[in-house]
Amino acid sequence: MIKFYIHPEAEKFRAEIAYTLNLWAKNQSTTIQFTPDADQAVTIGMGEDHTLKILADHFRPSNSDASLSDPNTKLTDIAHPLSLVFYMINAIQEFDSPDHDELKRFKFKNSYQSKFGNAKENLVQRYFDQISKTVRVPLRHEKTSFFLSHDIDLVNGAIIEDGFAVLKQGRFDLFLKMLFNVAMRRPDWLNMDKIMKLESAYDCRSIFFWIVNKGKLNQRESNADYSFRSDQIQRQFTNVGASHFENGIHKSLTQESFMDEFEKYGSQPFANRYHYLKFTVPEAFHDIEAAGLKLDASLGFAEEIGFRNSYGLPFNPYNFRQKKAFQFVEAPLHVMDRTYFQYKRFSPAAAENDIFDFFEKNKMNCVLSILWHNNFFTDYKFKGYLPLYKKILSFIRDSNFSTITASEIVNKYSIA
Repeated sequence: MIKFYIHPEAEKFRAEIAYTLNLWAKNQSTTIQFTPDADQAVTIGMGEDHTLKILADHFRPSNSDASLSDPNTKLTDIAHPLSLVFYMINAIQEFDSPDHDELKRFKFKNSYQSKFGNAKENLVQRYFDQISKTVRVPLRHEKTSFFLSHDIDLVNGAIIEDGFAVLKQGRFDLFLKMLFNVAMRRPDWLNMDKIMKLESAYDCRSIFFWIVNKGKLNQRESNADYSFRSDQIQRQFTNVGASHFENGIHKSLTQESFMDEFEKYGSQPFANRYHYLKFTVPEAFHDIEAAGLKLDASLGFAEEIGFRNSYGLPFNPYNFRQKKAFQFVEAPLHVMDRTYFQYKRFSPAAAENDIFDFFEKNKMNCVLSILWHNNFFTDYKFKGYLPLYKKILSFIRDSNFSTITASEIVNKYSIA
């Protein structure tokens, strides 16, 4: 048990300090206690004479931080790691950000990760370790696990997108096969059974996120191209659960509330991911909490792989209104196929090098979240991405890593 004393000058940030130290204690597998007596306790305050120094600006719900805007700042040896962890882990740089992309998302280019080139670094773990060294707690070393997921955006598009790709290659035989599959109501992208069979062969499990609303909104934005309540989709949905994989909701782009979409989903889902990763913080956190979801898996950059909040593990975000942790767990997204295909425009070979370099750097103290869309499992338009996913599964198995489910994440990492 580590005892902490909060100096009166820092008392107004007691809730934020307690939240951060509870995350640290969970991370380092230790316990903490706050004491009114500074003797034989770790002291926390704003002055240089305290064991742990904090910076008040990090605890305020603002997206500005002078220390992270200054290009001369060195992030390798921060003098106030406790408050900086709070700032980073809750993605406070995004709060009230005035500049968004065409989908109203926070832009990676505006992040400190982009400015410092450290999106692939688990900085919060580094600062947690720095705190542990300061208070003389043994460092935690736990092997990384993987959280695999599939966003089911498109099911019926194979005949157009893959069909065009094979026709360009002169493969009329493959196109006719696709037409036959459509006629038999088994389009090529309705492949959840094949995905589960593949992952099971590597002793892996995953979660499928489904959209309950159908249709195109505009030139840039579309919801599902399938009807979620159709018999065709419901058979797949049921089979996922029966096969001991997981289902979740993929919050659509409509103005409907979570509760409206839950009615169409047919039950209270356990987990969510926002479609297109289209959400803003902290507003989305409050919506997730109000809906009673247990896990969200949306906190990732579309344009770049890595850590959007500089932390490798799932966590409960901080609720500034209630001055305590939210009840749900955020499992940030780290690697997505579309990041390479659409945004970075990497070849599968270049994507492979980048992904495995990221894996090698983060073999400890992470739950690495991988998103591979179901349409990337056909080797036509997205040629090379199915073999790449197989290499990821092989890496997990052959390196003795494990996959973790959404329910296991909540049970293991929640502090609420």
